[in-house]
Amino acid sequence: MNRHHLSMLTAALLLASLSTTACGGDNTGADTTALTDTSDTTATEIDDGYLSDNLPDDLDLGGAVVTIHVRGNDNTMMEVDTDAEDGEVLNDAIYSRNRRIEERLNASIALYSGEGWANYNSEITKIRASISAGDNAWQIIAGWGINITTLSMENCFLDLQNAAYLDLSQPWWNQSAVNGLTLGGATYFATGDVSFLSLLGGSYVMFLNDRLASVHNVEDIPDLVRAGTWTLDKLSEISKNISADLNGDGIFDEHDLYGFVTDLYNSADSFYTAADIHQITVEDGLPVYTTAEERLTTLMEKIYPLYHGGNEAGSYMTTDVSLQVNMFYTGQALIIPRELDTAREEFREMEDNYTIIPFPKLDEAQKSYYTASYNGATLWGIPSTNPEPDTAAAIMEAMAAETYNTVTPVYFETCLQEKYARNEDTLEMLEIIRETSYLDCEYLYSASFKNTYYAVRSMIGSKNNNAASWLAKNVKSYQKAVDAMTETLLASNT
Repeated sequence: MNRHHLSMLTAALLLASLSTTACGGDNTGADTTALTDTSDTTATEIDDGYLSDNLPDDLDLGGAVVTIHVRGNDNTMMEVDTDAEDGEVLNDAIYSRNRRIEERLNASIALYSGEGWANYNSEITKIRASISAGDNAWQIIAGWGINITTLSMENCFLDLQNAAYLDLSQPWWNQSAVNGLTLGGATYFATGDVSFLSLLGGSYVMFLNDRLASVHNVEDIPDLVRAGTWTLDKLSEISKNISADLNGDGIFDEHDLYGFVTDLYNSADSFYTAADIHQITVEDGLPVYTTAEERLTTLMEKIYPLYHGGNEAGSYMTTDVSLQVNMFYTGQALIIPRELDTAREEFREMEDNYTIIPFPKLDEAQKSYYTASYNGATLWGIPSTNPEPDTAAAIMEAMAAETYNTVTPVYFETCLQEKYARNEDTLEMLEIIRETSYLDCEYLYSASFKNTYYAVRSMIGSKNNNAASWLAKNVKSYQKAVDAMTETLLASNT
C-alpha cells in the first residue's frame, strides 16, 4: 500500500469564534499580520509514495520551544511524543518523527500533561485562563474533542484557515471535514493523521470470536459486510441464538456465554453514527436542527433488545469496560463493540482468534457503513493570544505530514495489519473501517447542542424505548441551542 493512501479519514473541525468573549478579546496579544497562507496547495511526492509538506526548505524557528498542552493519562500522550526509543516499533516511530522535526526546523517540542479526561473540565478552566491572561503557557493545544470545542465560542483560538504554513487541503487533514464542518466561515481546530491513536485507533468496531462463530455455525459475517447485508437485524438474529449458563447456577450473569456483550456509553453513540442519523446538519455554514425521528425510532426498536433483552436476546450489558473486554478475551462473547486500538492494547495474547468487523448498517437500504471515532479524539488548535502563531502552525503542519508519511503506516500496516490482524478477512475489514471513519459537527459540538448525539445512550440508560416521546421532551432545548449558536455566528460576521 502506498503511503499516500494512508491518511486518516477523520476530520479537521470546528466552530467559528465570537467577537466578544472571555479568552482572546480582539486578539491584540497575537501578531496576526503574518497569518496568511504561504503554501502551495499540492504536496510533492518524493520516493515510495512519501508526500512532502510545503514548508520552506530554509525555515528556521530559531531554537523555539513549542509546548503542547495534552490532556494526559492516556494514549494521547504517546500520540504527541514519547520519552525515548525502547525497541517497540510504534513508540520508536513517534520518537523519531519528533526528533526529525526538531532538527529540521531548529525547534524543541515539549509536552504539558493535563489531569486526564476525567478531570478535563479543570483543564478547560486552565486553558481559558491562560489564553485570557496572554501568558503563552502553551503554544499549541491538543485537546479532548467534545470538550475543547466549547472554547471555540470564546475567541480562544485562531482561525487555522488563515494560519501561515498550515495547509488544510493536504491529505493529512481530512478534506470533507474541513469543507463540511467549518461554521461561520472559520475552522479553529484540526485533526487527522497527527491524531492517529485517538482517531483511527479510537474508531469503534466489533470484534468477532472466530472459534465461537465456528462452533455455533454463524454465517460468514465478513461476507455479509462485503455484500452490504451486515445489518442490525443480522446482528440481533445471530446474537439471540447464542447463550449458555456456563456455571450451571441457573442465573445469567458475567460468568456465562452470550452472542453480544456491550458497554452502555460509547457503543450506543457508535450505533447512532453507524445508522447514519443526524439531528444537526450544516447549511451555508450554519447549524440546522431536525429530529430525525423516523431513523431514530427504527434504530431504537432494533438495538434496545441488545441492551436490555438479556438471555432471550443472547446479550449482556455492562458499564464495566474491563469486564466486557475480559469476557471476550476468555471466550464468553461472540461479538463485542470496542475501540480498534483494543487489538493492540488488550488482545495481543488472546488464545482464540478473532476477526475485526465494522458496525452494522441500520438496514440494507443504507448506502454505506459508517464508523464512529472516539468522542475524545485529539483536536489541535493555536491559542488566540500566542504571540508567535506561525511557529506553532509550522510545527503542527510538520507533525501532521510526518505522521502521515512515517507513523500512520507503522500503526496501520505494521501494528494493526501485520501484528494484530489474525486473518485475511480482518485485513479487508480494516480497510473498510478506515475508509468509513466518520466524525461530524453534531458529534464534536455535542456539548454546545445539548448532547443530541447522546440520544441513544440516554434512552438506553433510562430504559426508554420510545424515541418520539423522548424527542418531544427534548426538541425545544435542542432547537434553542442551535438558534443561540446561529445567532452568535451571524452576529460575529456583521
